[in-house]
Amino acid sequence: MTRIDLRTEAWLSDIGLYCGGNTYDPYKLRQITAEKSEWSERLKRNFEHVLISRQLNALEYEEKVDIEFASDDELYGYLQRLFAYLFEDGPFPEWN
Repeated sequence: MTRIDLRTEAWLSDIGLYCGGNTYDPYKLRQITAEKSEWSERLKRNFEHVLISRQLNALEYEEKVDIEFASDDELYGYLQRLFAYLFEDGPFPEWN
């Protein structure tokens, strides 16, 4: 396993609260991020960092969030859709 940087680690903790395998609720997360706060701004910045740096792999994501992806490309495709849903008024992000 590679070393995950602190921004990615913080993002994983935050995203796992609402989008983990046992708590999958992007709708609730979208409601919370719509209310501008220090937390929602940090989540967005860290999310952008995760998408740009691509340090996280599918296995690391699964270990932290309990959602499995067959490849890193599938993971990042989903994460792009989730980001668009949360911050760009995109469609609901399906993951299975």
